[in-house]
Amino acid sequence: MNSWQTFILGLCEHLAWPLLVLFCLMTFKNDIRKMLSRMTKLPGGAELNPETVEEQKENKTNFDELLAKKTEEKAKQEEPKEEKEDK
Repeated sequence: MNSWQTFILGLCEHLAWPLLVLFCLMTFKNDIRKMLSRMTKLPGGAELNPETVEEQKENKTNFDELLAKKTEEKAKQEEPKEEKEDK
């Protein structure tokens, strides 16, 4: 067997499972979509309801704002310390 034939054979062996998975996903796309639409909670406790998704986005925004404020306050507190060390 030539080296190029071995290469093609190896390539086909490695691509068999991903292609099968892709084929199954495309075939059962509508069924998977229906099943996922019925899910309301994930194992980690996250909820998939539209109301809770919006609430989670708001909480994330609030957290980001709070983190930014605390970072700015910490930077302001460290500025006078750096000025004293320079003197």
